[in-house]
Amino acid sequence: MGKLSLRQVPQLRQILTPKLIQTLKLLMLPKLDLIQKLNEELQENPLLEVVDPPIVDDKPNPKIDEQLDQWRKFLDGLSLAGAQLGFDEQDDTADPLAIAKYEKSTYEDLMEQLMLAATDEKTKIIGEFIIGNLDERGFLPLTIEEIKNELNKQGYECTDDDVRQALKVVQSLSPPGIAARDLRECLLIQLKDLGFEDSVAFKLVRDHFDELKTKPLSHLAKSLGVDEEEIAAAKEILSHLSFSPAGGRETKVVHIEPDLIVAKEDRGEWQIIYNDQGIPELTINSRYKELLNKSSELSDEAKEFLLKKLESARWWIDALRQRRNTLIATMRAILHFQREFFEAGPENLKPLTMEKVAEYVGVHPATISRIVRNKYVLTPYGTFPLRKFFVGGVKSHSGDMVATDTVKRRIKELIESENKHFPLSDERIAQILNSEGINIARRTVAKYRQQMGIPSARMRRI
Repeated sequence: MGKLSLRQVPQLRQILTPKLIQTLKLLMLPKLDLIQKLNEELQENPLLEVVDPPIVDDKPNPKIDEQLDQWRKFLDGLSLAGAQLGFDEQDDTADPLAIAKYEKSTYEDLMEQLMLAATDEKTKIIGEFIIGNLDERGFLPLTIEEIKNELNKQGYECTDDDVRQALKVVQSLSPPGIAARDLRECLLIQLKDLGFEDSVAFKLVRDHFDELKTKPLSHLAKSLGVDEEEIAAAKEILSHLSFSPAGGRETKVVHIEPDLIVAKEDRGEWQIIYNDQGIPELTINSRYKELLNKSSELSDEAKEFLLKKLESARWWIDALRQRRNTLIATMRAILHFQREFFEAGPENLKPLTMEKVAEYVGVHPATISRIVRNKYVLTPYGTFPLRKFFVGGVKSHSGDMVATDTVKRRIKELIESENKHFPLSDERIAQILNSEGINIARRTVAKYRQQMGIPSARMRRI
């Protein structure tokens, strides 16, 4: 595993090309999926080869070993049905970073993501209903009104806006395009996820979807005021998107492995380690590269093949380097802004936005959104998805922000310790919080209380 080597990462230029789409998708891949794709490329590309690792003296690091022990406990504690660990618990030589794998249905996968993404109980309830009604391809065959009416029949009162908000959350989950109501929306969600809302491809799908198969390039180009070449390029982009977000699969094998480890060294400094186990260092095969330099000895077909593979090999080397640097830089930013979490525990999370981290790292916020997806970090307090470190908040009287979770926890504490014969009203809770330096309105207290599923004062009275 390589140690931290922080570099300023240049911001991605949002130029709509198939190669850029591949790079962005690579940023989002969980580690084990990345390794699988890399191994496939190594088998198919003779110009790409693995650099033999140097012989090093691996001195034990007690702090890191302690973190790895925690990772093993995390894996041992997996309670998901059908879990099968990727190492033998009786084998003392087993690698603590070995793969944990289990069969997970599409429903389970989406529900786990929903629990992290939804900020209130109503969204979770509606979101679960939406996920439970997706077809085998991952599309939603119900309308907003049908969902609302069915939930109201079941006793869950909700409005059209509530359903739209929940659907928006579900459609933000992975894989991109999930819960789309038709193919057009599926493609738009994927393009938006890639940050291409202003692209020709996006406008083509949004405004001329029905004409894509029937109208010539010249007609589409004239309609959008662009060249035919841009329409052709946009169509090529669309061919790289998924037309069936769930892939028709009921279950998938899910692999869990931390991408990063954060531990404190003996001298008290925090260390970020990039877990590159299974991700080898790559280089260009010198023999084939030399052969290309003697292109006069090659047939046109052989030369074209080798040049194509050389381009692909260089892309992989650059893309992996960019992925590593961006992930490490993002973790460094998280450590900078969430220092108290690492020093004192999860209850000390502070409000943090992806925009703030993006500015610190020097990339577009959409890049941060992609790089933290399906990524995990092993900390002294357990293993967490990187998305956990991005939380909302409210202002204190001093002007500082207080994490939403902290405010909710304080509201819950006040309600749990109240006189049940004279329960605290939302107005009274707001007054108490304001006296403690948290600038909050009654309606915000009511919203947080409802999100936690806590009844009103009238309903709590004994």
